[in-house]
Amino acid sequence: MYGRFIVIEGLDGAGVSTQSKLLSKYLTSKGLKTYLTKEPTTSIIGALSKSVLSRELDLSARALQLLFCADRANHLEKEVEPKLSKGINVICDRYIFSTLAYGIGSDINYKWLRGINLSFRMPDLGIVVDIPPSVSLSRTSGESAGLQLFDQREKLQKVRQAYLNMSKEFHLKVVDGTKSPEEVGKRIEKIVDRLLEK
Repeated sequence: MYGRFIVIEGLDGAGVSTQSKLLSKYLTSKGLKTYLTKEPTTSIIGALSKSVLSRELDLSARALQLLFCADRANHLEKEVEPKLSKGINVICDRYIFSTLAYGIGSDINYKWLRGINLSFRMPDLGIVVDIPPSVSLSRTSGESAGLQLFDQREKLQKVRQAYLNMSKEFHLKVVDGTKSPEEVGKRIEKIVDRLLEK
């Protein structure tokens, strides 16, 4: 029996990594085999992507999106698919929806980017932890890494709207990320429980 593939998405500062870890602990506490991973990955390709995001490396917006896709192809083949085939539930901190949303925020042609990403496996469940750009900026402004590539209010508004639009197109679940981490976590647990009961 295949494991379930669950992805958690959202703006920087939404608590995507926190919620991914909380969900992993929750599923493990229920005796379910669970694997937590994230994108960009720790591979060489993922490291290149992170270098662009932190402005250490200068690439065009389209080139960056292709890097994300190359990292994803490797990630699926080497990590995600083998785990799922063994019946292990995989929780991924960011996936294709981040690529699409942030691509739109960078004015990348959506049809082009969507076409590339639809070749990848769709998750069994996608969750968007939704926060407004003002909250994203207030939560991330103090990080030691400094201002990230997308930390601009206008772009973040485009990204947020892209997530909300995709929630309808891809049937993603939207959770209010302005609540406390515990409240958000409980909401996500209920959504995931319904998936696992099917």
